[in-house]
Amino acid sequence: MKQIHIKNVVKLAGAYVAYLIGSGFATGQEILQFYTAYGKASILGVLVSMFLFSWAGGTIMSCGYDEKTEKEIHGYKKYCGKYLGALYEWFVVVFLACILIIMISGAGATLNECFGLPHYVGTIVLAILVYITYVLGLKRLVDIIGAIGPVIIILTLLVGLITIGRTGLILGNVDVYVANANIPKASSNALISGILYVAYNIFSAVIFLSALGQYGNSRKESQCGGIFGGILIMSATFVVNLAFLANAEKIGQLSIPTLFLARQISPVLEIVFSVVIMLGIFSTASPVGWTVCDRFVKEGTTKSRVFAALLMIVSLACGQLPFGKLVGTIYPLTGYLGILLLICIAVYRIRQILPVCKNDHHK
Repeated sequence: MKQIHIKNVVKLAGAYVAYLIGSGFATGQEILQFYTAYGKASILGVLVSMFLFSWAGGTIMSCGYDEKTEKEIHGYKKYCGKYLGALYEWFVVVFLACILIIMISGAGATLNECFGLPHYVGTIVLAILVYITYVLGLKRLVDIIGAIGPVIIILTLLVGLITIGRTGLILGNVDVYVANANIPKASSNALISGILYVAYNIFSAVIFLSALGQYGNSRKESQCGGIFGGILIMSATFVVNLAFLANAEKIGQLSIPTLFLARQISPVLEIVFSVVIMLGIFSTASPVGWTVCDRFVKEGTTKSRVFAALLMIVSLACGQLPFGKLVGTIYPLTGYLGILLLICIAVYRIRQILPVCKNDHHK
């Protein structure tokens, strides 16, 4: 049995986390709409999401490792079958293009809210960075975002913990405060919302996570990277959600509530955290851009660089739309499609396990 290298597990988990973070998480919009909006019940939603992220990440990345010797990543067809898998493969391209637009819009909103720069400045900066990263290739992309992920998680946890330490955490009347804040909700209750959050994220991440799993030195190492990544992302979500609950009346209608928390602690931390948010947006936008391009062109070719440039130009134009409205509309809708995908992954995994159990029983 090959030895599991902790450093590589952390890098794989970091890349997984970095993919998930994006503008919605880093700015706090996702946490606000998928968790905080449900008051105390949001804690249940966070725990459900933690389990599902760890299970799905570990499963897909270990299956990706198994494909190491194969010429292509089978992705959706592996879990959903020939026809539903083909439908998902094409739909996810459209969805990821929408995600890229949301990331670019989020970059514009971040620099605008923190530094007062015109919205288009942040969008142009991100589009250029994503293009450069795509040209560098997938291996460099994994190295870059694998290092960014843990840094973002640590600083996000720091802001959340300091906020809770300063304001205290009294949850007695928090449901009333949340109701008065009129925070948009992703679904009808906290449990469904927690499932939806995982579903829409995993829906878009299958191809990238399958490719990421191939960078493990063993199947177990890839699986551990996925499990640890799920625990990391939701631990940070848990802390930030508690900080939001403690400040529900103040942050309910803000575009970037995490930046507000950082500002309350220190103006310097606000600047640092605005950089963290931009890194979070970049860390999702880059693999999303790579996945969209990979569906049509092979990386490293002239055609791929031209295609990536055109994709950035179109995304840049659409990214001038309002950020908060994009998050609240596109994410929950796609989550319902993602639930079906999670079911397909569970069935696939059960089918894998059953033959092993039968063989053990006969022995």
